[in-house]
Amino acid sequence: MSMFFEEDFQFLMDIGLTKTQAKTYLSLLKLGETDGNSLAKNAEVSRQIVYRTLDQLQEKGLVEKKIGRPYKFRATPLKHGLQIIMSQRRRQYQEIREKAKVYLKKMQNYQKATNEGHKYTFTYIEGRERIIQLYRLYHKRTKLQIEGITTLPRFSQIVHYSYKEFILALNRKVKIRVVMEKPKYKYNFSEEIKALLAKPNFKLKFSNNPLRTNLAVFDNKETTINYFPSKPLGESPILVTNHPSFTSMAQDHFKLLWKSSEIE
Repeated sequence: MSMFFEEDFQFLMDIGLTKTQAKTYLSLLKLGETDGNSLAKNAEVSRQIVYRTLDQLQEKGLVEKKIGRPYKFRATPLKHGLQIIMSQRRRQYQEIREKAKVYLKKMQNYQKATNEGHKYTFTYIEGRERIIQLYRLYHKRTKLQIEGITTLPRFSQIVHYSYKEFILALNRKVKIRVVMEKPKYKYNFSEEIKALLAKPNFKLKFSNNPLRTNLAVFDNKETTINYFPSKPLGESPILVTNHPSFTSMAQDHFKLLWKSSEIE
């Protein structure tokens, strides 16, 4: 097996083969046409496992068996073998997509029925990818306005990962107002934030006082609150709620800050 390296096995495993299948297939490519005993010795796998693996590879179309005494085996050429594996992966992916659609529809119906009995919710969300996904969703479905209280590092991250959704919302005439704690250091806005500032319906003000709250209110209906305002996006969970009393308190706090903050 000296002509192959660990990354060769890993690649075949990444595209769908087991480790034993990868070892057996590569050993057969190296040896050419051979019998099971020679293959088992070269692949350093027991005869019983080799024959079972050869059956599996035959089913996948990666091994050909020549009738005789003993049986001889030959690997499908690598180019054709990879085409077969990728074709099988595409079919599997399509099957998973179809199953996911059915499952998602079923769960959406379940959630709709459940939510009818639980109108107001408080949800704890953590993990950078999930938080980004949530912010993108909220920006996509907002129709009227977004109000936010934030810091420059955190806002820069949110804009970077949700820039497309910000621009689309602004193009839909959604009004976005942001109160930001004024940095105590020299700063430059990213090109993405500069592009937002060029939009007439995007407004940014600076607060000279430390902001102890980091939140956003979407369409006067849904509120997100950051647990640890000073930490990066992936290190601070958020609380999400649609409770009107909570949202009203968040908006009142935003309005007070907006009045006392300045446009730079």
